[in-house]
Amino acid sequence: MSDITNTSPQTTADIDSATLLEIADRSLLRHAGPFDGLLVERASGADIWDREGNRYLDFTSGQLCATFGHNPTELRDAILTSFDRAVHSSSLLLSEEVIRLAERLVGLLPAALSKVVMLSTGSEATEVGLKAAKMATGRWETIGVSRSYHGHTAGAAAVTFLPRRRGSGPGQPGVHAIPAPYCFRCPLGATFPECGLACLDVGMAAVDAQRTGEIAACIIEPILSTGGMIEPPDGYFSHLREHCDQRGIQLIVDEAQTGLGRTGDMFAFESTGMTPDVVALSKTLGGGFPLAAVAVTDTIAEQSECNGFRFLTSHMNEPSMALIGLAMLSLAEEHVRRGTAAKQGMRLKSALANLMEDSEMIGDVRGRGLLLGIEFVTDHTSRRPDTQAAASIASGCRRRGLLVQVVAGNVWRIAPPITVTDDEIDRAVSIIRDGLAEYEHHRAVRS
Repeated sequence: MSDITNTSPQTTADIDSATLLEIADRSLLRHAGPFDGLLVERASGADIWDREGNRYLDFTSGQLCATFGHNPTELRDAILTSFDRAVHSSSLLLSEEVIRLAERLVGLLPAALSKVVMLSTGSEATEVGLKAAKMATGRWETIGVSRSYHGHTAGAAAVTFLPRRRGSGPGQPGVHAIPAPYCFRCPLGATFPECGLACLDVGMAAVDAQRTGEIAACIIEPILSTGGMIEPPDGYFSHLREHCDQRGIQLIVDEAQTGLGRTGDMFAFESTGMTPDVVALSKTLGGGFPLAAVAVTDTIAEQSECNGFRFLTSHMNEPSMALIGLAMLSLAEEHVRRGTAAKQGMRLKSALANLMEDSEMIGDVRGRGLLLGIEFVTDHTSRRPDTQAAASIASGCRRRGLLVQVVAGNVWRIAPPITVTDDEIDRAVSIIRDGLAEYEHHRAVRS
């Protein structure tokens, strides 16, 4: 950690970090592999400090939840206000806060999406969206997209097509996958736009051949984030909408990682020119607290309710979380109005593109707003994925005080808070440049 400037006083905790990590290893299930050695002491804005006082620029936004920075005053004020009113009541009871949040969400969405349900997590939002579509249509088969991620509960995991789905036995029946619109590595070996979106046409034809009944829903992310920062090309979503309409399929858009201003629009689907039947929200909506929501059309709401739709958890319609959601929506509206993510995203993406011109290891820079990706390759000609470079350079950046996340093996997801400053962007790019140079030097020495 010698490369990181110590900018915070040493902790006075009674237990040292090494002992805490030993306790964690004894006491906690390793739910995502070995535990990270970084023990968070505090966070503010784009910064995280560990227990030793080392400061890191968090360009993961706390797993994309801290979209407006860590610990914003608006979030603190909301949660404190809830202690003067009600923190929790019952999933079967409503409060003014919940009703106001529902009204605000509906007002931000297209008119067709008129009914909202308040939940806790993104996985729950996926479950509710799928269940509502199935019960509204009377159908039960579904379509997902390869390399997609929608959560870890049973229904969400069934439409998540990443290696993490392996090892737990058969998934839900009647689930189909269509190829990801991964233009940098087209599954059909084609080139956009000459391909005419063949991946989508071939995928839907394959589903038609395999299904045993009628399809209830198709679920997709506006940008396939965890699966490798894949942004579908122009025209993809309107063409998908056509396919769904031809078959009576309800189209679900999962905005967990893209919604509420991160891509520059309030919702990422707005730039596609089509309106989905269901929108799932989470992460940003809670700003670090457990809050999610699903919006559906009047038709889905009425038909699913008539067919006996029920969904209950202990933490739906929480007054405290609704107050937080209202605060997060105000921040989102402000930053969308100011064009913050678009402006800062342009600065960051341009700087990353300059790094790509100078480095054979960066094969592609892609994404929108402040949800960007870097794909690492051995060289520009072969485009062979380089997982070792992605992991090693990320580790080097961390030693220098920058946190980025490796997704899909050889791809970085770079998603700083929307509140990120010019100076923070420039510092992050400088750290990445140094990490690239260090890795290239070591690679040259090895060869």
